[in-house]
Order: sequence, then structure tokens, then C-alpha cells
Amino acid sequence: MALEESNLQSFNHEENESVLRDVLNAIKGLEQNESPDYSFLQDYSDEVVAQVIESVPATIRSYIWLTLTPDRYWPILLSLQFETVRHLVDSLDVDAQLRLGESASAQDLIELADVLPDEMVDAIMLGQDSNVMQELQEALAYDDEVIGRYVNKNILKVRPGFSVGNIVKKIKAQSDIVAIFAEDREGGYLGYIPLKSLFVSDPEVKAKDITLPLAGFDHEELLTDAAMGNFSNDTIDWYPVFRDGKLLGSVSVWTLLEQLQENAVDTGANETPGGEEDLFTPVAQAAKIRGLWLVVNLCTAFLAAWVIGLFEATLQEVIALAILMPVVASMGGIAGSQTLAVAMRGLTLNSLNDANIKLVLQKEAKIAIINGLILGLFIAVVVFLWFDSYKLASIILIAISVNSLAAASSGTLVPFILKKMKIDPAVSAAVILTTVTDVVGFFVFLALASLVF
Repeated sequence: MALEESNLQSFNHEENESVLRDVLNAIKGLEQNESPDYSFLQDYSDEVVAQVIESVPATIRSYIWLTLTPDRYWPILLSLQFETVRHLVDSLDVDAQLRLGESASAQDLIELADVLPDEMVDAIMLGQDSNVMQELQEALAYDDEVIGRYVNKNILKVRPGFSVGNIVKKIKAQSDIVAIFAEDREGGYLGYIPLKSLFVSDPEVKAKDITLPLAGFDHEELLTDAAMGNFSNDTIDWYPVFRDGKLLGSVSVWTLLEQLQENAVDTGANETPGGEEDLFTPVAQAAKIRGLWLVVNLCTAFLAAWVIGLFEATLQEVIALAILMPVVASMGGIAGSQTLAVAMRGLTLNSLNDANIKLVLQKEAKIAIINGLILGLFIAVVVFLWFDSYKLASIILIAISVNSLAAASSGTLVPFILKKMKIDPAVSAAVILTTVTDVVGFFVFLALASLVF
């Protein structure tokens, strides 16, 4: 019985960082128009390679993928974040996607169907025999968060009067059986028969004598709820799944444990911008994702500015500066929090470390410049139309651009440095980040204003 323990093993962080350094050093060959040699990655496990892929930009991911053999495609994909899988597969050319689809199994498709291109999903399904295709259609009819999607129907149902000898014969005739359950004549579930009991019992022993009670799950139960339940026996690998009170199949305990791991990661870093960004999402795509939320924040910032503007008669000459200060601070704050969320997730998954911190900073700086200039220009136009002052418009454009860059840098470096200092960044990073963006934003804005007016 194959168990997916490799997906649950802990990483040697020092080894992974060393491999990552070798990968980043090899990319220097591009300067001489030479493709980097990543053949040394063949000596490392699928989990280590997946960790490296999570930790490098899209261009390097493409070179790494070219060195992989087809038998490693899906084990590595299954070890990646869903967002990374989506971005990686989308970046492959048609031939590479075709090779990937040809090496897929039905279980691979069940795990990753929601993040694969529809054309690839259809092609993989058409490549299966009719029975497997029907099972795939039934599995994919469930949401990816429901137990029914991960049911394995390769189980053996036996009556209480079956002998151990007969059960062993059935197992030998059907080698893909993963679990054995006992049922009465009416199909009522009786319990679980451990495989090891078959090999330590006399062939004449009846199934009822080695059947153990074991509660299972309903096929419509959420995977998270099932994973959070107490496992009744830590030696059991498969749990029964029922539909309308009848035994439907079984679900692997490793599927449930993986869900617990995902819950733990989500607790540590549960908010990424748009839910669609990983550490090295392409710059244009990441800028678009975050830009949408920056626009939303811009609306609330201008609302605060409008409220302050109601007191224009009282504030007189300083009213323009007083109105626009919240805009500068708010734009820097939200840009910094977006960067902070991605950095925190990278730290949680160990994909942000000493080896790639400079690359992450470069990527975040590019995003900050793009969004800072675009939204800064938009705000500058609004300010010019509002106050009829090109000087004020220019000041706020510069202030927002500089503050966006400061927010991106601090959002990446602050949690990284705090973790190095063994201070929990989840508690303190946001406080420091807010201070940086407020101080930089107000200083640049008011210092420029004092020089111009």
C-alpha cells in the first residue's frame, strides 16, 4: 500500500538554502548567452526541487522545468502551492503542456484539476479508459474542499463469514486494493479489517473475528472538518467514506494530514493579495492583482480627504495639505501590507531566505514603481482638477511614488529581519511597517511642500 509520506516530510532548511544558492549561481551563465545547467537537481528529492521552484522567479522556474524528466513532473507539482502550479503550467509552451498531460494519472488530475487549464483537463480525461473517466467525472463533480473528491474506490468488501484465506486470494487477484471493510448481507457497514491481520491470522479464521470498529466520513463532509477530527487509530491508513449510509470507498489518512498542514500554513500566512499571488508571480500580473486593491483603497482614502475638505473655510491656506495627507499615508500603508502578506507567506513556507532576498526586493521594487507611478499620476490629475495647482499635483505624485517604494522595501525586509532576530513578525511587522510608511510619506510630502510653497 503506497503512502504519500514524502509530501509530509519536513525540510532541511539549510540544505534547501544551499541548493537555492547553487541554482541562482548557475543562472549567471545567461550573461554569456548560455542556458544554466540545472542537471544537479536530479540528485535531489522532489520536495527539495519544489521548494527551490517556490523560491525563484518565473524565468528560472522555466529552466528548472526543462531539466526534469516526465516521471518527476506530477510529484513536484503536487508539492507546490496551487498558485505556483497555475503560474508554472500557464508559462509552458504547447508541447511542454502536452508532455505534462501525457504523464498525468487520474489521481494527479483529481488533486490539481482546479488549477490546470481546461484544455489540459479535457485531454487527460479523454486519455483514460471509460471506467476511469466515469470515476474522474464523479470525483470532479465535488468541490476540491469536499471528501467525496478524494475517495478511492479500490476497496474490498467482505462478508463476516469470509475466511482469511479467501480474502488473501481476492487481494492477490486484485493488486490495487487499498483497504478492506466488512459488510453484512444488506450492505450494512460493520468495520475495518487491517491488512496486517491477514498475515498473522490462520487462513481458517473468519473475517468477523478480525474486524475492528472504525468510524468514517460522509462523502459531502468538508475535508477541513474531517481533518480536524480526532483519528481513532494512528495505525490506520484509510478511513471509510459513506454515501446515503452505504460504503462508497475510502480516503487516505495522508490526504487528511495534508489538509492539517495546509491549515497550519494558512494560519501563519492566510492572506495573499487577491488569493492568486505567490512569491514570484510575474511582475505585470502581480502589479495588476495588487493594483485593483489599491484602487479600492484609493476610494476610501479620497472619502477621508473629502470629509476633511468640508472644513476648508476654517483651515484656509493649509487645507490642501491637510486634505491630502491621509491619501499619502493610506496608499503607502496598503501597498506595504500587500508586500508584507506575500513576504510572510514566503517565510512560512521557507521560500524566502538569505539566498533570494535580493531577488524578492527587486521584484517588489518593480511592482512598487509600476503601481506608484500609475496611481500617483491618477491622483495628481485629481488633485490638479480639485485644487487647480500643478505644484501640489507634482508633490503628491512624488510623495506617493517614494512612499510606495519605501512600503515595498520595508514590507519585505521588516518581517525577514524580525525573523532573523527571533521576533515573531506576525505580531510586530505590521506596526513597524505602518510607522515606516507614515513617517516617509508625511516627511516627503511636507518637506516638498515647504520647499515649493
